[in-house]
Amino acid sequence: MTKHKLTRAIPNESFQLILQFGGTEHRVLSTSLLCQRFGWKELAYPQHLKRFVWDEDKIVWSSGGTVDAEFLYENSTPVRLASLEQQTIRLSYKNQAPTTQHKHHHVFGVYLAPFSEKLFRLDESIGGGHGDQGGSESLSLAELLARPDWKPHFQKSGCNWAIEAITNGVGVPEHLIDTLVRGACERNGMPEA
Repeated sequence: MTKHKLTRAIPNESFQLILQFGGTEHRVLSTSLLCQRFGWKELAYPQHLKRFVWDEDKIVWSSGGTVDAEFLYENSTPVRLASLEQQTIRLSYKNQAPTTQHKHHHVFGVYLAPFSEKLFRLDESIGGGHGDQGGSESLSLAELLARPDWKPHFQKSGCNWAIEAITNGVGVPEHLIDTLVRGACERNGMPEA
């Protein structure tokens, strides 16, 4: 019988899983442990690492195997919720070049910060490298919805699927976060075709 029940599993952009047990306990697991311990070398690549399903007793990777909640709990490190505010998962990004600003590199991106009041980060990178221009802005759900340009930014980022989820998920932040994380994992944060 499983002693610790998993209530959320979110991959970040640093090859870690942010795990929530019960209602309030948060822990971090470095996924390199899974590669080393079980030989699941595919999980070293985000397109495989983010492809998992979970329930309260386990996580199952299509390119790896199954890890039970007890293993996850015992091999993860406790972390305070406040220290998770900067953790993000990419919903999507897409290069729109050539544009009038740059011939080769004009990337729009959308990231989710599931543990922050400022849930959304909208990025724009023009030129890339040391001469990069553009910037990013962190926004709460209310701030995002108040911006008239949020839908075009999502569209330029290749993430139309998230527009519908946000529009339909207003008022239920936990459900919205779970829906967006699932969508990001299914697509590996890549733009729609």
